[in-house]
Amino acid sequence: MVNVIDEWEDFARYAHDKIGFYQILGENKNIEVRVSAGKAGFIKEFKDARDPLLIIILEFCENERSFLRVGQAVRDELFFK
Repeated sequence: MVNVIDEWEDFARYAHDKIGFYQILGENKNIEVRVSAGKAGFIKEFKDARDPLLIIILEFCENERSFLRVGQAVRDELFFK
């Protein structure tokens, strides 16, 4: 279970020293970003790729050495065939 944090600043403070993952869904319009670290997560949809908060979130994820970008998720039992 992931506890979704409403405010980015609260999540970033919690996640700063943890291993994390992030995913970007969509492009240009209706971009959704999902970020997780430990048992906490942050989800937000943006209407514009130039939104200042989106830029802050992506810079955080790209600059944290322990954050990895996720392309897709596959259930454990389906990963290996």
